Amino acid sequence: MNLSNAGILLLVFGATLAFYLKASRSKSGTRALPGPRGLPGIGNLFSIPLRHPWKRLFELKEEYGPIVHFHGFGNSILVLNDYKTMIDLLVKKGNMYCSRPYFHVACNLMDLIKSTAFAPFGTRWRLHRKLARVALNPEALKTYEPRLMEIAAMLLQSLAARPDDFINHARLAAGQVIMSTMYGLDISSPEDPYIVRAEAAMSIISKAVVPGEFLVDLIPSMGFMPSWVPFTRFHKIGRQGRELIAELVEKPYQFVKDQMDAGADVPSFTREALTEAELQTDRAGNNEEFEDAVKWAAASMYAAGQEVISSAIINLIMGLALNPDKGNKAQAEIDKVIGDRLLTPEDRQILPYCDALVKETLRWHPPLPMDIARASIEDDVYNGYFIPRGTIVIPNVWSIAHAPDPDFPPNSFIPERFLSERANAPLDPSLYVFGFGRRICPGRLVAENFVFIMSTTIIRSFDIRPAKNPDGSSVPIDVEYSSGLVSLPEPFRCSISSRMKNTLVDGEK
Repeated sequence: MNLSNAGILLLVFGATLAFYLKASRSKSGTRALPGPRGLPGIGNLFSIPLRHPWKRLFELKEEYGPIVHFHGFGNSILVLNDYKTMIDLLVKKGNMYCSRPYFHVACNLMDLIKSTAFAPFGTRWRLHRKLARVALNPEALKTYEPRLMEIAAMLLQSLAARPDDFINHARLAAGQVIMSTMYGLDISSPEDPYIVRAEAAMSIISKAVVPGEFLVDLIPSMGFMPSWVPFTRFHKIGRQGRELIAELVEKPYQFVKDQMDAGADVPSFTREALTEAELQTDRAGNNEEFEDAVKWAAASMYAAGQEVISSAIINLIMGLALNPDKGNKAQAEIDKVIGDRLLTPEDRQILPYCDALVKETLRWHPPLPMDIARASIEDDVYNGYFIPRGTIVIPNVWSIAHAPDPDFPPNSFIPERFLSERANAPLDPSLYVFGFGRRICPGRLVAENFVFIMSTTIIRSFDIRPAKNPDGSSVPIDVEYSSGLVSLPEPFRCSISSRMKNTLVDGEK
């Protein structure tokens, strides 16, 4: 046996021993957490599939109930499969479950521990939350609305000119929204260096923050192994990710600083955070630390918002292509209620069918099917089960979105499920797609406003149908999604044609 293999076996043995020592702390009178049977020494972690794990974890609810436990290599992972359990632990016991897991690749090698999403519960995280509260207050959001409307008009122009390229148009529009609100940047092309860097960074981040993606995240001591040892490709991926993320964090932030030095007054989250009077006390304490928090807070919201918005827009187009009648109903409502004027975020109050359609878009396939994992900071007992400190807690929001419904099949795109007056009506997706409790997405209001505006303007301006083959038959649409933290629709074909009436492609009406 060579030294590297012996070292790996030693690490596995040590991690397994650590788990049993941790498990021995369980309080008397408590029950063992429910979960699949494990193998001696390595537990049951390998029963979690790496591709679309949220679906398999949801299926396990039938056998084990609302919580399912996985363990191995010294790790304790608890999956929450219903809304009540998520509220009980992540909201009502929010102080106990407010931290994040420490992923060696993401947090250490890529430096994401400085981000809002992965900052440990403490002083830095509180500053990030304060920045978001002050710089993204309702009054500040109003200043971004004109730019949101401009971006919506630009998306319509792009769709009218090149409808087959709708996926790139949607991703560009989402990037424009976040770059504009976070930095005041005016982006006009998907090849813009800011967008290219951001998408490359998000691609690598999306995989690095999924529990179990890298063996080193399950066996942290592997982090000390040199890069030539087998199973250590994480070193190379970590270096690549760190370089991409550093550019995502630094370059747009420096753009704002340069603009401010030149006397420009373009509204943005970063500008507000650096100039708002309420935050100057925090800045006076340690200016370098404060500015570092601002740049990471802005980049964190880009990373979350861009993926959620683009996923929602592409989901909408797929849902309408599969169900043209739903688009017809929404168009009729807009034509009757709104007429020729521009749509605004406030219109969701007077467009109930459109509002239901947007909710269905988010429910049908949540952009983050398993949200971002939490970590418990102390031992807990829940419903008689002992949950040890350091447990990774995964809210499987897919299980909420696809809960059994006797009236409307969960896998079908049916906005009417949100309009029926019934006792078992589904939850509003805004209650779970943006996170829970203290870790809820701070930029959710920007995302919600833009998703509504984009969805309704697309519906109003275009007929979306299945694409046609030369013989006139419809091209099938396979509802397939990528795997990872953010799940995006795989490329598909559809027909997007402008409507002659009420088509606001020029943004002038």
